[in-house]
Amino acid sequence: MAPKTHMKKNNTLNLENKKFIVTSLAPALISLILITVVPFVINIINSLRNYYLADPKGPTFVGLENFKQILFNDANFWHSLWITLLFTAGCILIEFWLGLYIAGLLSSGGTFRNIIRSLLILPMAATPVAVSFTWKIMYSPSLGIINYFLKLFNINGAAWVGDPKIALLSVILVDVWQWTPFMMLIMLAGYMSLPTEPFEAATVDGAKDWHIFRYITLPLIKPVALTALLFRVIDSLKTFDIIFVLTRGGPGNTTETLNLYTYLKGFSYLRIGEASALAIIFLLIVIAISQIYLKYAGLEFGGSN
Repeated sequence: MAPKTHMKKNNTLNLENKKFIVTSLAPALISLILITVVPFVINIINSLRNYYLADPKGPTFVGLENFKQILFNDANFWHSLWITLLFTAGCILIEFWLGLYIAGLLSSGGTFRNIIRSLLILPMAATPVAVSFTWKIMYSPSLGIINYFLKLFNINGAAWVGDPKIALLSVILVDVWQWTPFMMLIMLAGYMSLPTEPFEAATVDGAKDWHIFRYITLPLIKPVALTALLFRVIDSLKTFDIIFVLTRGGPGNTTETLNLYTYLKGFSYLRIGEASALAIIFLLIVIAISQIYLKYAGLEFGGSN
């Protein structure tokens, strides 16, 4: 009788544990569904409708017409996609190499360098909106500190976010200023984990610094670098706040990324159906880029998936 009684107690405890787990997780799961799944389903439904807020007739079902209109008849979509890719490429290239270089300089440690590390991560602590407003003031042609210092050296200032030729570059520099420390921290962690033996052997053999970096440091730090790049690629693709505060896509549409164009479609032009379709297309683009990148990263890591 004792073994049966023991089994009944175990079954009762297991049942109570399952009830406790379900009860504990239910609020979080319900909240997650309400804030992610439900809006996503509503967005899919809206993307299949001609939903114009100013139309008194209300939304009507049109199937895939919104997607066809965007992909085949909307030149602004392709322009915004191009600007998005340019912005992402510019941010990633500068942030990666600058972060890698700074991490290399700070990898040896020391009190002074520890202080520098702490100071360099301060931009990450600020919100993108606050950073953007600060830089918007600094970029001001008449009141900005950047043009002020240029005039001290008899250099003409510029309309940093008002000139179509340099507006996108100006926005990229703000993103670089804020997020290079993120790349630097991850690279620094990679540097700290590298074995010392290959570097000591290369130094004994008389290898030059560039050769050590090219043939030892980069291959060893590549897994960390690929992970950091993935985070920043996804984050840069969906950047909205910096561009919205600095330029709102201007001048003209020279800094209008796909994320911002989707916002304008929905909240400025009131085309909810097309904005919903744009959001889905944008999601698919991000997923496609991420999958291509992960496939490449998997090959670099020696994986099969």
